[in-house]
Amino acid sequence: MSATDALGALRSNARSFEEGLPPAQRKRLGQFFSGLSLGTLLAQLALDDNCRTVIDPMAGHGDLLDAAATVFTAKGLILDRVDGIEIDSETAVFCRRRTAAWQTLGSVGESSVLFGNAFDPSTMAELGADKYDLVITNPPYVRYQSQSGSGLGGNDTRRELSKIVDGCTAGDERKLWRALVDGYSGLADLSVPAWILSALLTRPGGRLALVVPATWRTRDYADVVRYLLLRFFSVEFIVEDTQPGWFSGALVRTHLIVARRLLWPEAALALEERKSWSSAKWLQISPTAANAKSLVGEAFPGGTPEVDFAAWAIASPSGVDAVGIESRPFSLYNEWQTLKQRLKRKSWFEKAEDRRDSISLFSPGSATTAPLPDGLRAMLPPFITPPSLSALDEASIRVSQGLRTGCNRFFYVTLVGPATGDALEVEASESFEKLRIRVPATALRPVLHRQTDMLAFIAGAVPLTQALDLSDWILPEDELLATAAAATYRKRGLPAPRIMPEELAAFVRRAAYYAPDPKNPGRLIPDLSAVRTNIRLPSGGRDVPRFWYMMPPFTARHLPAIFTPRINHGTPVIGLNMEPGILIDANFSTIWSEEKTWTRHALYALFSSSWCRAGMEVTGTPLGGGALKLEATHIRQLAIPRLSDSARAKLDVLGRQLLDYESGAQHELDKFILAAAFPSIGSKGLEAAAQHLDSCLQLARGARQRIIQ
Repeated sequence: MSATDALGALRSNARSFEEGLPPAQRKRLGQFFSGLSLGTLLAQLALDDNCRTVIDPMAGHGDLLDAAATVFTAKGLILDRVDGIEIDSETAVFCRRRTAAWQTLGSVGESSVLFGNAFDPSTMAELGADKYDLVITNPPYVRYQSQSGSGLGGNDTRRELSKIVDGCTAGDERKLWRALVDGYSGLADLSVPAWILSALLTRPGGRLALVVPATWRTRDYADVVRYLLLRFFSVEFIVEDTQPGWFSGALVRTHLIVARRLLWPEAALALEERKSWSSAKWLQISPTAANAKSLVGEAFPGGTPEVDFAAWAIASPSGVDAVGIESRPFSLYNEWQTLKQRLKRKSWFEKAEDRRDSISLFSPGSATTAPLPDGLRAMLPPFITPPSLSALDEASIRVSQGLRTGCNRFFYVTLVGPATGDALEVEASESFEKLRIRVPATALRPVLHRQTDMLAFIAGAVPLTQALDLSDWILPEDELLATAAAATYRKRGLPAPRIMPEELAAFVRRAAYYAPDPKNPGRLIPDLSAVRTNIRLPSGGRDVPRFWYMMPPFTARHLPAIFTPRINHGTPVIGLNMEPGILIDANFSTIWSEEKTWTRHALYALFSSSWCRAGMEVTGTPLGGGALKLEATHIRQLAIPRLSDSARAKLDVLGRQLLDYESGAQHELDKFILAAAFPSIGSKGLEAAAQHLDSCLQLARGARQRIIQ
């Protein structure tokens, strides 16, 4: 078989090879590969004639390396080195056969595909180079928790990555890289250190090319890679798919990123001191751009669609579209301004920027102008200029997530009967065979649990789901500990806890010996990570005892003024809490303010405006089925007009009118918010701007859901 035929056979077998890998292994190692079509699109954008060395440090079965070699061969050039690292031995062998076929064809000089852990310094030492002209990869998006015994645990990876940093950097550059490695969140998945490693492997002047999910710009723990891209690179292209997307089974949309690494004198300058900023191009590719052979074959119907696409993307001005492809500028300066607001309390950021005055620079009392998200900027009519906006935090508006009990099966029950004396009849979950018990009314708190209950709640119905609030109740066998702390209860002005009725106590005892996961029968409810933290033993008379069945005290984020589902199938819906407020579950993002001028009706009006709903549309993450994921971290990115106390009072009135379904209230609200944002435009301009924004919001929703307008 010729080398060409061998390569063709390997390509034909690549998908079946991938699907033949054990499902548990694919999930654990993140073995969901890019595909040659997508890899070719990315390589065309990233490769230039000066490129001679390429690596994929998470190579899989070789799609991206194969794509790079394909693109370079089409240019009539030869790559000196093509290297890869793959942690699964069988997959590494398959990848090695693909790169070997290119060597046989004479398109690649040397090649080495290593079987090993890319975060192991000894693996890195085996490579033929320490820096590459192109690093092209699809980082594994898997949790550390799934890596037990593989050497890819959180502490192992951070420690080994630090060694790699020490081995290839020095001086101030090493300090900067170490700040990022030491500072990224322990909650991050494996993709974050993979980004850092890939960036390290890119030579100054070379390019980094990544296949990533769209959540790379929205997850809190990914802020470090956004900073890394701005500090060490000049981002050139961000390419996104649209519904139904390039990976039909993916939960979120996909982005391609191409960035050129800066020389150290450029990267050495703190971002706060950087005077010159470029703009990247943001390209959105819809399914109408594709044909059977290429993701852009319909947009560029010639014989070389990827080549033509890359030439168009590089040469055409931002804003010039092709069939099925929209182009807009992506301001790196605005990206920095947005990111800076998010990072101001992170210690690694202060180290990376080397700012001793960072506390005063970002002090809460200093007024700063929040940047307008790029997507929202694109929704505004061209005749208005960017406004002076305030971040939610600066406006004293807080955003978080609702109640997490740690074990809903125990803490959530359903109201099934009327009150009998001081007790209510409730039904436990299926885990407890829907046992019916009587519970003191004071030990129950209504909670909005599921999104499906939201419409009834908005209509005024109190949810049947109740949270067991046992903070003032103890089991009889725990009475001795409580009695011993009697003086502490009195000192802190707290009533002594009451003894549970026997029916409730029996249920709590039963729950204490229940294992929610049948695969781990030894891990009982009191041992669950988010339940065992409820336990507090008194020490030296300084505190009162708490037991596993006592949830922590409820705070404003559990009893917010307003809330919105974390998964929205249409335009984000805002719910108004009752007064007094009931508990809102973690299925919702919660919003409130400690300032009295922000009444719950004023907040309801603000977030019901087209301005805020459009902001949530562009900052949220579109999911594979067309829904919008809207976490607290997305909502915190909203920028709102600076609103006086009198303006907030007006919002309170408008919020009440919205709730009463008064005719024209929504339109008046939208104009009011736009007038606050753009005080210089007249009434006609406000009418036009409000209609334009609402129209763009509906189009954005339709594009996400693939609704024909």
